[in-house]
Amino acid sequence: MKKTGILIVLELFFYFVFAQQPAQTRKYQDMESVAILKELQRNLSSFSSISIDFTFRSEKNEKFIDEITGSVLVKGNKYVLKTGQQLICCDGTNLWNYLPEQKEVTVSLYDKEDDDQMMNPLNMIQNYEKYYKSNFIREVIEKGILIQVIDLTPLEASSYYKVRLVLDKTKKQLMRLTVYEKEGIQYTYVVNKFVINQSLSDEQFSFDLAKYPGVELIDIR
Repeated sequence: MKKTGILIVLELFFYFVFAQQPAQTRKYQDMESVAILKELQRNLSSFSSISIDFTFRSEKNEKFIDEITGSVLVKGNKYVLKTGQQLICCDGTNLWNYLPEQKEVTVSLYDKEDDDQMMNPLNMIQNYEKYYKSNFIREVIEKGILIQVIDLTPLEASSYYKVRLVLDKTKKQLMRLTVYEKEGIQYTYVVNKFVINQSLSDEQFSFDLAKYPGVELIDIR
C-alpha cells in the first residue's frame, strides 16, 4: 500500500507524541529539543483519549496544491482517521479502510509491525530518536502565542529531508507539523481543535457496514 502525504504526516506526528525516549540514542539530539519533546510526551501520554480536528495542506515550491480537513480520534490502541476521501478505523484487532468514491471497504487484521499500518499511535515505532536527529530552532511569539520550533532530520536516506514541529509552549501541544520533501513538496498538518479525555465507546472504532448500504466489503483477514 503506497502511503499518501497525509498518512506520512500523521505517522510522524504520532512518532514524537507517543514514543519512548531511550537514553542510548540521545547522542543524536540536542538536549533542549529532547527536554521539550519529553515534556510534551509526558503531557499527552497522560490522556485517556485524544480528539483532533485538522487541516492538511500540500504545496510545491511554495505554490498551493490542495487542502483537506479531517479528524483523528484515539483511545488506547484504537483510532479513527476521517477525511472526505477516506475513513480508517482500527479497533485494536481489525483495520477497516473505507473509500467512499470506490464504494468499498477493505478489512484486514491489524498488525502493529506492518509498515503500512503505522497509524496506530500506541503500537507503532516506539523509539523515534533512533531514526531522527532533533534540533531546537527557536522560541518566539506568534499571533500572541509563545511557540517553540523543533526540526527532525532523518538519520537515513528518505524522500523528505526535514520535519518541522511548531509547538504551543504553554499548552504543551502541537500546533502544526510540516514535512519537507526533496522534490520541493511540503505537507503541513495544522491542528484546529484538540480535545482530551472524552468518554468514548469501543463501538466508535469499528466500521458498521449496515450504515453504508451498497458498499462492497473486501475481507482479507
